[in-house]
Amino acid sequence: MKQPSIPAAQTRNAILNPIALMSPQRYASLVSLRKTKKARMATVADVTPKASQGVTTIERIAEITIGTDPQLLIRRAVNLVSAGPLRDFLASVMTERDVNRVLTVLREHGPRLQRLPIERLRAAAQCAANASLLSPRIRNTLYAAILISGIELLLGQTVKHPYSSGDVIRSVVRDALRRLDAADEVQGQRLRNCLGWGNEDEVNEESVLHLRYCVGVTVQDLAESMTLQRRHPG
Repeated sequence: MKQPSIPAAQTRNAILNPIALMSPQRYASLVSLRKTKKARMATVADVTPKASQGVTTIERIAEITIGTDPQLLIRRAVNLVSAGPLRDFLASVMTERDVNRVLTVLREHGPRLQRLPIERLRAAAQCAANASLLSPRIRNTLYAAILISGIELLLGQTVKHPYSSGDVIRSVVRDALRRLDAADEVQGQRLRNCLGWGNEDEVNEESVLHLRYCVGVTVQDLAESMTLQRRHPG
């Protein structure tokens, strides 16, 4: 695979540092709970110390998180791939700071009820892989390729000129992809072909073109659905 001309360490710092990500938003709200008959189980105390300037009331608040932990959703998406080098590859990529954030952040001015990006991406990848009716091993590769391409799409919304989403995703997956090659060279090459990163004499094979088509159509549908959601919030 042809490597970027810019040194790896320099490229990684130059690309990832200027990424302007949205502030993380969790399924959370702050609720003040007083110790009443309706909230006996809440450990809330009202303290009213006397002071020369008047009375100060201190209230404890509780943060309530609704829904499934985003990190659990990521692990579930990774575990849809059979145990082995390819699953290890995905797990490694998902732990990257910027990847993890774009997969678990909600749009600041979006509707009240939103699906996390990881949920939308996992569903799209799983549906496309199952619909392909290919062998389990190739379905796993197709699923992984769609996840990586979807992550590239999400990262691309945060990249600043002169860098591109392609620069970012290659920098992010480089080390994990090398480990995949070392553990399963055939799987690593097939994943590259699905992503369009393979050798010229392989990417134009009919089977590879079919897989690339499946990846492209799925990610394009995902991009269009995200655009429609931004235009019609709520």
